Amino acid sequence: MLHRFSPWFCAFLAPVLGCSVQSQPSGVAQAAQKVGAGADKDITRFSDEFDNPKTKSSWRHAFQEEGYVNQLERFDIGTTQPGWMLMMPYTSGWYKDYRGILAFKEVQGDFVMTTRLRVNRRGGEGPPRTQYSLAGIMVRQLRTVTPQTWEPGQENYVFLSTGAADAPGSYQFEVKTTINSDSQLRISPASSGDAILQVARIGSYVITLKNENGVWSVHQRYNHPGLSGTVQAGLTCYTDWPNVSKLNPQQHNSTVIRNGTPDLVVLYDYVRYRRPKVPASWAGKRLNSPQAVSDQELLQYLGANAAAKE
Repeated sequence: MLHRFSPWFCAFLAPVLGCSVQSQPSGVAQAAQKVGAGADKDITRFSDEFDNPKTKSSWRHAFQEEGYVNQLERFDIGTTQPGWMLMMPYTSGWYKDYRGILAFKEVQGDFVMTTRLRVNRRGGEGPPRTQYSLAGIMVRQLRTVTPQTWEPGQENYVFLSTGAADAPGSYQFEVKTTINSDSQLRISPASSGDAILQVARIGSYVITLKNENGVWSVHQRYNHPGLSGTVQAGLTCYTDWPNVSKLNPQQHNSTVIRNGTPDLVVLYDYVRYRRPKVPASWAGKRLNSPQAVSDQELLQYLGANAAAKE
């Protein structure tokens, strides 16, 4: 369980509120390798414990890279809550061709990304009260696009998030995989808005893991060939799908929706990037299959074994 936050932060909340992808299976030739040729080997430098407000400038944002508008109402490191990154989104979302908020680092090769976060509604503690108001880790295919060159059907990503999904007022996990803008999601209960989330990319496989109340588990596994190259690996948040869905994707992607009912504030304690240290015996195995590599085997190398500060 995460520690409680300062009275200053609690006081803050109230006034604030007024390309085509081939789907063929892929082995794990990279699983027994350290890093692919040409990749930046030292990705630990991307990690951020959020104890220095100056690191805010090191984060890249999808909206800036692609020439869109900023759908974050508030974003800071160590200002609202010392030692934490705060993100508070306007009404926005990720689904099919809808593009939302992503603060990221550009990563090549295999990696494991871990974050500790706390999600609350606006104006106080507790689960968000509007549908699909969540935050977490996102891994997205790099896009070189502008509003003028944008075409539908090109979004490829996986994310694992926590907050409120289809049951406002209740904490849930949402995991979503999107291939060529075809989004498939799964929702499951969460015990609270406090969690440690982890996403590993090994070859073409993406594995999502979570830690609730001190217990690590494998959440979902995917074979996602569209995420085998350079990706945007970072932190996302989104809120208020009922109002997002009133616009088509192009309208939403180019608009700051100020008349919605956003209801999400997320604090990130840290984010850590590591290269996975996996056994040679995984090479050629289908990591999206528990019969090929069990959850227990994955947790020997991922989860707590890939999350510690270096």
